[in-house]
Amino acid sequence: MSLTSILTSAGAGLTTAQYQMAVSQTNVANADTTGYSRKTVATTATSTTLAVSTASVTRAADAYLAKTVDRTAAANGRDAVIDTYLQSYDASLGSVDGGDDVSSLLTAFQTALTNLASSSTASTKAAAVSAASTLASSIRSLSGEIQSLRTEANSEIDETVDTINSTLANLKALNDQIVSTQASGGDASDLEDQRAAAVTTLSSLIGVTTYTTSDNRVMVYTTGGQQLLGTAAATLSYDASSALSASATYPGSISGITVNGQDITTSIATGKLGGLITLRDDTLVGEQAALDQLASSLIGQVNAAANTGSSSPAANSLTSVQTVTGTDDLGGTGSLRVAVTDSSGAVVSTQDLDLSAYATVSDLIAGLNTISGISAAIANGKLVIAASDSSNGVALGNIDASISGQGFSDYFGFNDVFSGSSASDIALAAKLTADSSSLATAAVSTSGTLAVGSVAIASGASATADAISAALSADVAFGAAGGLAAAKSSLLNRAAGFVSTAATLVSTAATQATTSSDAHDAATTRLSNLTAVNLDEELAQLELYQQAYQANAQLISMVRDLFDTLMSMVN
Repeated sequence: MSLTSILTSAGAGLTTAQYQMAVSQTNVANADTTGYSRKTVATTATSTTLAVSTASVTRAADAYLAKTVDRTAAANGRDAVIDTYLQSYDASLGSVDGGDDVSSLLTAFQTALTNLASSSTASTKAAAVSAASTLASSIRSLSGEIQSLRTEANSEIDETVDTINSTLANLKALNDQIVSTQASGGDASDLEDQRAAAVTTLSSLIGVTTYTTSDNRVMVYTTGGQQLLGTAAATLSYDASSALSASATYPGSISGITVNGQDITTSIATGKLGGLITLRDDTLVGEQAALDQLASSLIGQVNAAANTGSSSPAANSLTSVQTVTGTDDLGGTGSLRVAVTDSSGAVVSTQDLDLSAYATVSDLIAGLNTISGISAAIANGKLVIAASDSSNGVALGNIDASISGQGFSDYFGFNDVFSGSSASDIALAAKLTADSSSLATAAVSTSGTLAVGSVAIASGASATADAISAALSADVAFGAAGGLAAAKSSLLNRAAGFVSTAATLVSTAATQATTSSDAHDAATTRLSNLTAVNLDEELAQLELYQQAYQANAQLISMVRDLFDTLMSMVN
């Protein structure tokens, strides 16, 4: 080998060692940089020399582990956001220990009714009304919190879509830079690190699958198969509603998430976006449905029981909740007992009306006005039945009266405890809010005849309080709603089931979030162990590169000495 060849090889080796040391030093400097992968210099020998022009930088990578990290990131993104929202929901549910959950409050209402039945006083009436008000307020508040969480999730969907679009645009730019850099023979390894991190971020947001083309361009698809990134980046579109009500659902009043005009909402199952959609359209909707069912049944059963009786003493006038007109068809059957009582509850006048004799509400009013001491009329769209004498009261009793399957008083809502029809609008009846003493606790006897002067409404009577309490314990048929299966159950047990099912939902979400987080952490650790910088190894490599550098420097020095000797011999 000629001295020139030795000098060329040593020079190339010197340059290569410098390059290797520079890369290794970069590894050490980025040992704690998130997403950085270890870089190595690969060299290729020519037929006569080892030249730096043949060196290239490669990044430590594992395609299988990288895909595992992306897949677990998608599951973790979904489960983490579901857990976060359900923790907020859990805080709104109240607790059995605190006695402020729906089940405990319903039990407290029944306890207040039991106390009222045991001793009907102004204070026990007020306590029962207060318990009913607290129960209704709690249900309504929980419904509002559910819809608030749905609205928040809906807003976050909009924000997440924007983040996905910016991430796709970033990936497209990185793809272009990588392809361009490699085509010009440059080092694109750092750009590949950035791209890998961006893919993981994207997967945590929406859940994606990827493959890499021959020119090192990453193609991205949703798990449902829609392409998000090719040579161009797709744009997701979403028009978020400002606020959601219980009736707002997808599809329907809530718009879909689209890509190139195609609705992909139902195909998004993982990532943060999938979790938010699940919360908004499934999980929280199910909880609202179960709460609505409970509220609706509570309103119906309690009001039906309360409307079998009368307050004690009887109220001077009864005003319907139902809006009516004189021409409304009545369609009633059976007999209704109407009694006018004095302040002691004794009968002043009474009459039994056959409802089948009255075709319309106007006909009914005419029939009521034939009863001595009764004045009936429609005022502000409501049916009002009043005692003509302000010192007297009006009491109604269903002998076997029925209108549209309901008792007479229940149909018109004269003695309702609750207003509303669902969890979102349940409230204490306005009459009771104004005067707790108007709570129906007694009942007019419907057996036999009722003579003038006899006691119709006994002081301290509790038949209706007992009936309301019994309604809470009576088994009725419930359909499936949310996480609750169809069953025959009492309101008390259904409320307990609602709370238990909600608690299980929250607990399961927390467990799943922990499992997904652990799986993602494990996958990330495995990939990091393979691709991250090991300082001990890098320092050892630096020592080898320095030795190679010194060896090549010595060769160059020796060749120089030989050249000097030859020159002196020639001279």
